[in-house]
Amino acid sequence: MERLDLVSPDLYLDGVPRDYFRWLRDNDPVAWHEEIDGPGYWVLSRFDDVVAANRNWELYSNSFKGSSIEEARSEEELVARRRMFVNQDPPEHTRYRKLVSAAFTPGQIRRMVPLIEQTCSRLVDAMVDSGEVDFVPVAEELSFQMVATLFGVPESDWPHLIEITRVMADFQDPEVNPGLAPRPEMQRDIAQYAQDLITKVRNDPDAHDGVVADLVRSELTDDSGTHTLTDAEIISFFPAVLVGGLSTTAHSMTEMIHSWSVEPEIFDPWRGQECPSSFVEEFLRWRGPVMAFRRTATEDHELHGNFISRGDKVLLSYASANHDDRHFIDPERFDPGREQLDHVAFGGGGPHFCIGAQLARMDLKLVFGELLRRIGTVESIGKPQRLRANQFAGWLHYPVRVTAG
Repeated sequence: MERLDLVSPDLYLDGVPRDYFRWLRDNDPVAWHEEIDGPGYWVLSRFDDVVAANRNWELYSNSFKGSSIEEARSEEELVARRRMFVNQDPPEHTRYRKLVSAAFTPGQIRRMVPLIEQTCSRLVDAMVDSGEVDFVPVAEELSFQMVATLFGVPESDWPHLIEITRVMADFQDPEVNPGLAPRPEMQRDIAQYAQDLITKVRNDPDAHDGVVADLVRSELTDDSGTHTLTDAEIISFFPAVLVGGLSTTAHSMTEMIHSWSVEPEIFDPWRGQECPSSFVEEFLRWRGPVMAFRRTATEDHELHGNFISRGDKVLLSYASANHDDRHFIDPERFDPGREQLDHVAFGGGGPHFCIGAQLARMDLKLVFGELLRRIGTVESIGKPQRLRANQFAGWLHYPVRVTAG
């Protein structure tokens, strides 16, 4: 089969190429792809290979060249990438993860439940009252409020921060980023905002709470001494969590609305009741927004008869792995009752498993439950528009007409 350009954001304007990934899994599970403006890359498409690579950080590194699909344009940019939490490997990643993990404990997440429930109810009220709405901003508002509250961002700052976060998250789409400026330029406003907030917290710690205040005060003692986080380290935490909180969760919500409008009958068994956790897990497997992350091979090795060289770019295709029929029975069918729900939507284990996974699960469980209880019909109107992006499958606009259940 002719190779698709999987790094081109334009490819995904028509959706995830699931037929192509099925062919790769069956015929070329470690597939080399040439790259127009880059060195080329391998694509791992089978579930077991993606899980194994996720867990083997010593062979498939994040820090070598970062987890972004596009190449760094300079050594300076590569150094900046490596400062970010998601672009580190153990032991640095482990130390940093321990320092920030207290913000994402089950107890912290449970304390967010009343706020999530109130926000869900308010937004669904507005949807039903208006009848017609672009669902993308609704989903983004809900997702962002959760993360902003967790971070301790003052409510007066929310409008500005959601805008600059969206520009950074969706930088490959010309409607959001008209000049298509590269990712590092889009991160500058976030970095400046983070620095300003950190300075305020350090100057008056008693007046602030939330993750940023916790990070400023956090300490970790190990064999090498007691560690605290510098401003630069805290700043590097912002892009990953804000983008993860805004984009991936919001994309999942909008994709659920899309699926409902296209195949409403698939959700009928769960209408008018609480949303079970299995519904969320299966939806993330079936239509999760994270398509791929990049790793870099740290040494020469062979996989399925292919020779991968040190320094080669390797794309782990989560979108493909979650539909691998070697692991999931009838993977194209949405089935929350299936026995196998060990998807890779959050990374499939290993040191880089998504630190915000529990918050995302809670968000989606409460949002899906509110929608299934209160919405009767969902009809796509106008022309939904997919997001131009090569790492996250999402929507730029999704206008709908809804009725109460």
